[in-house]
Amino acid sequence: MAEIRYSPGLIISSVLLFFVFLSLMGFLASIRPPKILSSITPGDLGLAYEDISFTTKDGLRLRGWFIPSMAEYAETVILLHGYPADKGNILPVLAFLSREYNLLLFDFRHLGKSEGKISTAGAKETEDLLAAIRFLKTRGIEGVGVWGFSLGGAVALMTAKQAPEIRVIISESSYARMDLMARELYRIPLLKYPLAYLTGLLAKIFLGIDLRDVSPAESAKGLDIPILLVHSKNDRVIPFEHAVLLQEALKNNPNAEFWFEDNLAHGQLGGEYQKRILEFFSRGSLGKRNQ
Repeated sequence: MAEIRYSPGLIISSVLLFFVFLSLMGFLASIRPPKILSSITPGDLGLAYEDISFTTKDGLRLRGWFIPSMAEYAETVILLHGYPADKGNILPVLAFLSREYNLLLFDFRHLGKSEGKISTAGAKETEDLLAAIRFLKTRGIEGVGVWGFSLGGAVALMTAKQAPEIRVIISESSYARMDLMARELYRIPLLKYPLAYLTGLLAKIFLGIDLRDVSPAESAKGLDIPILLVHSKNDRVIPFEHAVLLQEALKNNPNAEFWFEDNLAHGQLGGEYQKRILEFFSRGSLGKRNQ
């Protein structure tokens, strides 16, 4: 039987093709995740609400809810969901805020019921938040607080410098740098580094996005508004190293606070959650709705 020999060049080419294939699959899965459509609405929780929509500068129609507060002359908070969830995913946890604040929730591009062929996991979602702020301004609401979870927390931090209307931020379980998060797509020891590099290269080629530029940590530098950073050391989705980077970025912000838990999973709530969230928002002057 003839011996089969493989040339070094063929072996190297095969390995490279394998890496490119894996990174391409990871890239496509990250920009087009399956849509999650929650069935819950504010009405199911006994809350009056309005179905709303508004358009981003790049022409996408985003859909959401406006929940007027039970309190008279209430300030307004925008609630931002995580990836790849939708606005209904965070509603049950945050509905308590409607006792004191008007609430606006919406689905990020591509996710939930909003338009968009792809998700950029934060790179262009800042335009979504800016569109929400413009919508509120048409209703006489000039200043807002923003609560964001995971992707939502990252978007809040990256948008604040562009939006003086944002007066207070609570950012829960946010990533600090997108290029570091690319490694979390694979979680294969050693191999995750070249795969993450190739994923970043694909994002640059096909989307014109440099993952190194998508950095809540960099955006947080110089912010002086009240910011509460929430994270757990046991978070397996967005590792705690991201919270450390964000804490370092906020070191010169005298209004930044940090709530770090030891043993909670991604999205689990700490003790006295409602009390601490309400207290933090109450310390900021969000700007009341014009009457």
